[in-house]
Amino acid sequence: MTVTRKTFKTIPVGTKVSWHYRSAIGHGTVTGVSEIGTNADNTMYTVRETDHHPGEPAIVRHSGKALSRA
Repeated sequence: MTVTRKTFKTIPVGTKVSWHYRSAIGHGTVTGVSEIGTNADNTMYTVRETDHHPGEPAIVRHSGKALSRA
């Protein structure tokens, strides 16, 4: 039995994105894919935050579903 995996487009590296975090909106740039999923929505992306505050990480991981193109 042959298993065929459908391909899908991921969010390209360098894409500016935003996401909701608690009561704020985060902004950043996609730096890569950290974990491939079965579609673009459940794939996890590494994002470098452009507006992080002291004590928060500069690089975060979010699913494609949580990200919006900025």
